[in-house]
Amino acid sequence: MANKEEKKKSENTLIHDTIALTLITLIAGILLGGVYTVTKKPIEQQNEKTKAEAYAAVFEGADFVDDKGIDDALAKYNEKLANGEVKADAMGETLSDVEISEVMKAQKDGADAGYVVTCSGKGYGGAVTLALGVDKDGNIVGIRVTDCSNETPGLGQNSSTSWNEQYVGMAKGDSGLSVVKDGSGSTDNGTVNAISGATITSRAVTRAVNGALDFIASLSE
Repeated sequence: MANKEEKKKSENTLIHDTIALTLITLIAGILLGGVYTVTKKPIEQQNEKTKAEAYAAVFEGADFVDDKGIDDALAKYNEKLANGEVKADAMGETLSDVEISEVMKAQKDGADAGYVVTCSGKGYGGAVTLALGVDKDGNIVGIRVTDCSNETPGLGQNSSTSWNEQYVGMAKGDSGLSVVKDGSGSTDNGTVNAISGATITSRAVTRAVNGALDFIASLSE
């Protein structure tokens, strides 16, 4: 008799615990959903502000406009990137980790002056995202790393410092840009000096730049 009572008590406890756990999970889900709803819009607004500031910095004095033809071409190009069909010859590797999330026309006085691009490459700890300004002749006029938070502080995160200014003035050329570690980097031959101790991050930024330049070049083909 005692065993039956203990068994029933155990079953009741199990049912009680299951109900309690279900309620806790449900309440937690509702609370998290509420937090997401409350914070979603401010986060989106901050992201838009960050992007607008980056575009203004990498292509000074320009207005930025969407272009459906570019958007359609970009969708197809991103598929080629993901499939490993785009290669940076100078680096000797495909750009399958590169993603170009947005390309807009840059205009001055109503005339097309070039493009601004948001793109990323896989660094040491995750994606390194940047904004790039490219004039109508294919020359880089500005660059800003907008997110390198996954990279190592004091090493890969230095990609957001004046280090990236060495890309300004460079163009795609015949084989794209590459990274060197001996300090011999030069605009003339499209070589970028790696960040000391953070070659992986340096190559991630350079792959992203190569992908952006290649896509822009494809628009005139």
